Amino acid sequence: MEGKIIENIEQLFKKYPELIKTGSKTKQSIFQKIKRKIQNKIPNWYNQILTEYPMKGLKIGIPFNYGWESLKDKKQNELPFMITSLNSLNDIEFMANKEFPGCELIKAGYICIAPNENNDGDGFYINTKEKNPSVIYIYHDCGESTSELIKNGQIISKSFSDFLAIIRPTKFAEKWLDENEELWK
Repeated sequence: MEGKIIENIEQLFKKYPELIKTGSKTKQSIFQKIKRKIQNKIPNWYNQILTEYPMKGLKIGIPFNYGWESLKDKKQNELPFMITSLNSLNDIEFMANKEFPGCELIKAGYICIAPNENNDGDGFYINTKEKNPSVIYIYHDCGESTSELIKNGQIISKSFSDFLAIIRPTKFAEKWLDENEELWK
């Protein structure tokens, strides 16, 4: 596994120890039970993350502009946080088999690592063919083909290790929502 990914996972849990209680480790036997077509798309490094660290179901906030005009020009550190949790292997399999755009994106080796808060197919995706892939937010209504969906996606971070450095506990999202209630009502 990429050293920077391990380093950033450990930094994340060191900086926010409360996160450890929100996720759990995946048993290797779960990986063996998912469909081979999906199993073959999940890279060893990502499987290792899920089995060695409490990442399954980890409740996090991700800086996100929600497509709002008032937030479009903001820097990442000025954005609100979308509350979500990291997908389990079963969730990844479900998104890849039953949800659009996941069922289209899996063909090109993209998996959904976290859904949006509405569970409508939108979510945070990675290219499993890369060792430290960028994290892209993909909207279900921004294309029909893999290339359209990816082209119209929103890059959240240039690498997975960078993604680990920008996520926060959900309390950050709740605080921003409380302080900026007039923007989202």
